[in-house]
Amino acid sequence: MPTRYMKLVLVGAGGVGKSSISSRIITGDFIDHTMTIGMNVDTWTIVEDDDDAIIKASVFDMGGQEQFRSFQEGLVTGADALLIVCDLTSFNTFLKIDEWLPLIDSIPRERWIMVANKSDVNGSIEDLELDKKARELGIPVIKVSAKTGENFLQLEEMIEKILKVTLDGGGQART
Repeated sequence: MPTRYMKLVLVGAGGVGKSSISSRIITGDFIDHTMTIGMNVDTWTIVEDDDDAIIKASVFDMGGQEQFRSFQEGLVTGADALLIVCDLTSFNTFLKIDEWLPLIDSIPRERWIMVANKSDVNGSIEDLELDKKARELGIPVIKVSAKTGENFLQLEEMIEKILKVTLDGGGQART
């Protein structure tokens, strides 16, 4: 069974739950994290039954604080899929999405997903605002809860679809 290597990057303001999203994708469980210092890298293994292959996605969880940006550009480069994450309970994290655009704009937008985390808590960001921002960026949006697992199956399917398209389209997958 051939193994293909790909790169998934999570960006967004500090405290939005990128590390918890990453853990939920990789382990299926909620793990409460403290602040990511710079970045964290883990591996997500996806078994593709339809083409009898394994995808090993390196998951780059970027620390959201401004002081880490100086070295993150090189780490974002070459991403096969990108999650730009905001926190539904913090309108400020939604506004900070634009701050990430210069760092991630080299990644084709068809590889992006906007992820609005913490759907299990009453939030301050309306669906209308999420949809408007997603349309403005030309990307899909999904509301999830890393804590409860709400919509994670759908998120994983969205990511896997991007990774498959990248593979099929002669993308950067390494075998």
